[in-house]
This record gives sequence, structure tokens and C-alpha cells, in this order.
Amino acid sequence: MTSIDFEDLRYYPALRTPGAEIRGLSMLDEARKARIIPLITLGKWPKSDDFSRSLSKAREAMGNQPFFLDLPDDVRHHSSTSIALADSAENFSAWREFVGAHSNVIPVVQTSQGNRRQIVQQALSLEEAHQYLGFRIRDFQRDTPLVIAALSALTRVQNAMVFVDAQYIRSALPAYIAAVTAAINSIRTEVPETQITVLSTSFPSARTQFFDASRERGTIPILDRELHQSIGGNSVASYGDYGSIHAVIYDDQPIMKWSPTIDYAQEYDWVFERRPGKESNTEGYREAAQGLLNRFPHVEQSDIWGDQMILEAAEGQPFGASPQSWISVRVNLHLTRQIDLAYQAPDDSEDEFDF
Repeated sequence: MTSIDFEDLRYYPALRTPGAEIRGLSMLDEARKARIIPLITLGKWPKSDDFSRSLSKAREAMGNQPFFLDLPDDVRHHSSTSIALADSAENFSAWREFVGAHSNVIPVVQTSQGNRRQIVQQALSLEEAHQYLGFRIRDFQRDTPLVIAALSALTRVQNAMVFVDAQYIRSALPAYIAAVTAAINSIRTEVPETQITVLSTSFPSARTQFFDASRERGTIPILDRELHQSIGGNSVASYGDYGSIHAVIYDDQPIMKWSPTIDYAQEYDWVFERRPGKESNTEGYREAAQGLLNRFPHVEQSDIWGDQMILEAAEGQPFGASPQSWISVRVNLHLTRQIDLAYQAPDDSEDEFDF
């Protein structure tokens, strides 16, 4: 793997390996893709009983670019065979062997099982084999002291990235600001040179509360930048989010009744158009896309993949007539907007905005 300085990058999105999220990532142009190192969590892939297919799709999406690789922390999102990857036996040897053959993979140290010594030894082995590694703090009380212990044992702390993951923050933003700040302070008190990214998502599980009076459109504010700024911005930690995906995975739940909806990601909000009650989903998506074109005419001149899919849909040729297809469009547009925002010139940065 080529040399990496985590301080050079300004945006670390977290994604999962269901097809929609990975497709949105894969359709980023190469220039933007080179400006991120995403954190990809493996998940079940159709007609595959292990995570090898998911890993293959992640590597295909990223090409030769590096990415962090993690396992789900909930056993419900493992297959019958993939659960063995999280086994702490022999200092997580199954996980270390799984990631060992892939040069562009940056492994995330597993902390959901095992004792402190096993986790520290796992981190040391991954550092020796891969040079770069990641940590993810989901349960602040449980994970933070384990991560501090492992960081303290590393040879080069600068080659590790710690993701402080607040998960879904819309329900209680002030509480998450306090919790994230406390976790960062605990880490930096013990290991001051630690590289940290703050992760969160504010994309809701349902849009109902954001409908306007027509119930055909609405706007959802993005709160993740507000969280990042509230803890001190880039001077304290890098910015990360879930790529416009809700935090909870619904692998085993049936899809409820839905209406054709297209979300349009902007820098600080998601705008959506929906068309309930249409005779066909294709017509619903065509009208939703046309509604977005009426509001954002620049889409017609855009070379961004997500914009092109909206334009095609407005012309009556949607590339998909189901929610999953349009999730990939939202992810693609969100990643594009956040990459561009992250790398704006300093005098155009988010610091100039009042949230």
C-alpha cells in the first residue's frame, strides 16, 4: 500500500455492503474517489453465505484505492459462517487471516468480543501486517478504554484512525455532542497524537415529519456537520457520516408500503420529491424526477452519475423503479456534495456558516 497521511483527507464516509450503498460509491468519479478513504462494513450479500462476495464488491467499487474494512457488531447481520470472523480465539486470528491477503484493505480492530489483552494483541498484529489500521468506538463506555489500551501499545499511533461513532443523532443532538466530546477528550488525554474521525448520521428512517403541505416534497436538514462543528471542527477531528443512510440495518424486515421518492442531496440538507398514488412506479419516479429538475435545472448539465440518473428518469427512462435503486443515487449525490464541501478553499469552508 502506498504511504498514507490521514491528516491529508477531510472526509471519511461510512458505508455498508448491501448493493445500493456500494453502487453509489462505485459510481463516484475517480478524482473524487481518490479524496476519501471510506469505512466499509461487510454485510450479507444475496446468494452468498460468507463475506467474501461482499469484500469482492467493496474492492471492485474502490479499485486500487484504500479503504477501511469492518465487521458488523450485531450477530443478526452475520451469516452462519461469517460470525466466525469475529471470534476472539488466538487474538482474532480468523479476522486477521481474512483481511491479510488484500493490500488495499485497512483493517478495523474488532472489540465486540474478547478481553483487553486479546484486543491489544490483535491491534499489534494488524499493525505489523498492514502498517495502517482503524478503531471504531460505538459503545463509548465499553469501547473507549479498550481502544486507548490498544493505541498505547502501537509503534506508530499516527498510522491508526479512530472512528468515534455517534450513530443516529437526530433524536438528541446535544447529548451526542457531549458524549463525543467526552470520548475524544479521554483518548487525547492518554494518547494526544491520535487521529480521530467523528461519525454520525441524521438521515431518518421515515420522511413523514418532513413533508410539506402537499405531502409530495420536503426538506431534511443534515445535522452531521453541526455535530462536527460543535466539537471543534477539523482542528479537533475529521468529518465523517453514513453517506445519507440511516444507522439501523433492516436486513430481516419486509419492505413496507412505499411511494416513488427521489432524494436530492445538497451540502446541508436532503430535498425530496415523492409521488404517492400513481398507477405505476415508473410514472411516479418520472414525475418525482421532473419535480427535482424544475427546482434544480443545473442537473441537465451535470456529469455526476446521480444527476444523470435523475435526468434519465425525468425523460421517462428510470434506471430503477424500486427504493433500492434510488438509494444508490442518493448515496452518490451525497458523497459528491460532501467531498466537494470538505475540499473547498478555506475562505469558503463550513466555518463561514451559522447552523
